[in-house]
Amino acid sequence: MSTTLADHPRLWQQCDAIRDQHRRIRSAAPRIRLWTNKPDGSPGLILRGTAQDTVNGKFPFRKNTATTGTLRLRMDHYLARWLVSIPNTAAAKKNVVITVDSMGGKVRWSGLLKNWKAVRDSQGLNYLDVTFVDDLQFLQFMLGPPNPLLPIPIFQFPRVLPLFGPSKWCISLLIWINLLRLEGNLWTPADDPFAPGSNGDMSGWQVHVKAKAFDLDDSSLWTILATRMNRLDTVIADALDDAQLVLTYRRILTVDGETSPLPDVPNIANGALILEVIDKSGYWSQAGTGTGGGIAAGFARSVQSFLAGFVEDTQTLVTDNQATRPQQYYTPGYYGTVPEYPWIVVRDSQWTTMQTSQLTWAPATAVRVIVGGDNPLVDNLARLTIESIGALIGYFLLGGFSGLGSIAADIVMPFLTGTIAAWLEWQNHSRASQLGWVHLFEVFATGAENNAWSLSAIAALRSGFLSTRSETAHQFSMGTGGQFMPGLHFGIGDRIGSTVAAVNDVIFVDQVEEMTLSWDYTAGKNHDWTVTVGTAKAAMSQVERSSRLLNKALQTLSNIGVHLIS
Repeated sequence: MSTTLADHPRLWQQCDAIRDQHRRIRSAAPRIRLWTNKPDGSPGLILRGTAQDTVNGKFPFRKNTATTGTLRLRMDHYLARWLVSIPNTAAAKKNVVITVDSMGGKVRWSGLLKNWKAVRDSQGLNYLDVTFVDDLQFLQFMLGPPNPLLPIPIFQFPRVLPLFGPSKWCISLLIWINLLRLEGNLWTPADDPFAPGSNGDMSGWQVHVKAKAFDLDDSSLWTILATRMNRLDTVIADALDDAQLVLTYRRILTVDGETSPLPDVPNIANGALILEVIDKSGYWSQAGTGTGGGIAAGFARSVQSFLAGFVEDTQTLVTDNQATRPQQYYTPGYYGTVPEYPWIVVRDSQWTTMQTSQLTWAPATAVRVIVGGDNPLVDNLARLTIESIGALIGYFLLGGFSGLGSIAADIVMPFLTGTIAAWLEWQNHSRASQLGWVHLFEVFATGAENNAWSLSAIAALRSGFLSTRSETAHQFSMGTGGQFMPGLHFGIGDRIGSTVAAVNDVIFVDQVEEMTLSWDYTAGKNHDWTVTVGTAKAAMSQVERSSRLLNKALQTLSNIGVHLIS
């Protein structure tokens, strides 16, 4: 349908209405509410009050990381007096939940009370500074036993719980089976908890997981998860990072008319927490996603795929012209970013909302990765061979003495253990060619010390090449005075583009890492958003990378016994 000159007044009015709507959304103050548990202990939250007149506040969202929010109230505020009274009120339920709604309720920060401080400043004014930790902290206080369906104090087999499958499904399943252990019925678990009609009554649970069934999951990157009484947030951290997934949360407030997003749980308690793993990046999507581009031609869309051995990966540029896709961008009233087709480009100039910027580039380092240190299967075969030969020699030459094999094995094996087929190396020939004649040689990657010929070794090889690859990181912060509205047009984990004034005709694409809503009325600062895009991983040295992995490596070594495939 074509547009004529007679349509222009109507379209102008429509555009003015949209601009007015955006101005109202931007200018609306955050809605801050405090909730408490019911006195009888039944499921659901009850509203304690709304903090309409606060002094200042700061509530950040960070990708896959629990954050700390702060709120300052006048000491004579009725909610401040209530918070101060909680410790000395025997009947009061001690936990307090906060919800901070912005952008018309589309964006919600929620968390639990951590502490409060009664403060008297230099001018003699009394305040109550209240600190909250957002709801991702629930994963910090959930452990992953080897078998969540067996009683922990009595019997836990196998030694380590392994999960192998699509990243989104595995992460969701690991959280769900531990919620089942903590809140549900352990003795009637579903074969696939995310299949329709497979679960019992979960209406009283305080935490839920939203996910698709295994055969409907759209995550193309598979992962390996293993836990032996580890914190769930540490178990899933690498899988989220490798697949560029985002763990989102939202408390459903049924008193506001919100409904359950879970098909199998139509009735949930007010304030129930919904966790969901979302692929907002589209990095491993079969359709590809924007990974760079030029200012003149726009985003360049590419498909990421694995090479031999699932160790190395490569990008394939998608050159087909699909200018009319996706349809969401042509739907009136649509907000958001389609992972396969990001559209936002923040320009580095004096007329945009970009505040700080840092562009870092680092070439690749090592061209070869070595993993391993042990091979239990080969060691056992060597011991069996020595025992068999010794037994035969003893039987025929020493008058039937059959114990010679065991004696010989006990003497020889300490010198042979970890020496036969105990190491694995992989060289990246394409990287060596790109770096040229002068290049760094090799690194040792942790994670396969117990078995060099295992699935863990493949993961360790891949980790080694990822940690030493070439990286470009454009890390910048932006305000919200321009055309883009955080939480509506884009959110945590979405891929957006940016330019650098010093680098001509290049669009850098990265994920949104952090969004912070803050205000300080005492300093005359109205509520505003600060957005940080990208991480400066390219600026990290090998020593810094190694120290970051040290804690995980020590955990892995202490938990894994003798494993042949995991």
